[in-house]
Amino acid sequence: MADVAVTALGQSFANPVVLASGPAGFGLELEGELDLSVVGALTTKTVTPTSRVGNPQPRLVDCPCGALNSIGLENPGIESFISLALPQIVELPTRIIVSIAAGAPNEIGGMVEQLASTDGIDAIELNLSCPNVRGGVTGGNPDAVRAFTEAARAKTRWPLLVKLPGDAGRSHESAEAALSAGADGLTLINTLRGLRIDRSVGRPFLHREIGGLSGPAILPVALARVFETRKAFPDAVIVGTGGVCDVGGLLEMLLAGANLVGVGFGVMADPELPQRLHAELMEWLDQRGIDSVDQVVGTAHRGGFDVH
Repeated sequence: MADVAVTALGQSFANPVVLASGPAGFGLELEGELDLSVVGALTTKTVTPTSRVGNPQPRLVDCPCGALNSIGLENPGIESFISLALPQIVELPTRIIVSIAAGAPNEIGGMVEQLASTDGIDAIELNLSCPNVRGGVTGGNPDAVRAFTEAARAKTRWPLLVKLPGDAGRSHESAEAALSAGADGLTLINTLRGLRIDRSVGRPFLHREIGGLSGPAILPVALARVFETRKAFPDAVIVGTGGVCDVGGLLEMLLAGANLVGVGFGVMADPELPQRLHAELMEWLDQRGIDSVDQVVGTAHRGGFDVH
């Protein structure tokens, strides 16, 4: 039987499937729907320095091959998260990645310092790419990426991921800035900026007009960013995220160079998807006589499989 365990960020993950930040909430909401022990890791929804009520309704609009969202980082704030939610989250039977965001480097550093006094966290993800808040997308500016990463790195030795956008700024330079400033890996990508207009009234559906597009429609864009980044940074840890809704998308992410693969929209559409991905990945490897998932990662950069 093929080995689907992954070693990354100095840790072992049960398999490469990671619940991406957002749709899975804090993971507690999925306990009755999903066996979290067969998930590589859970990434919490993003936490900010103070509580946020999020954007006004409507927040979600259907799109061809996906959905457009404008949640606006609704969360209880770092203090309430640490005191109320985190003690329950760290008891879940999977790796825990805490996603955080802030408006300034000193704020992100302060949040990391607060988290550093807690137990049970396996990594921190800096969300520098949410398209649904004011102030622009930080991850599109390499100088800002460097400043935020340095501020976080100075406060902890925990593994640090930086989540970058797929459609803003200079992606290669932002990735380089994050890695050179001390990030252990990159999460690629966040949702893409998109728009839907209500034809009956002639105005955008979403209150903030522009939202974040997720779902199968963005898979090719995410694959391109992962492929390009793996080629440029052969040793970086990459969490490929965006549009993975079946084992085919999971495999493409691995082949493009992702060590771990985030699933967001797919879980929102089908909470049991991660369990199927685990089983179908093992079956796919066994059918081809491949011993471990590590042999698949980055194959597209090595000329593909040796097919006879």
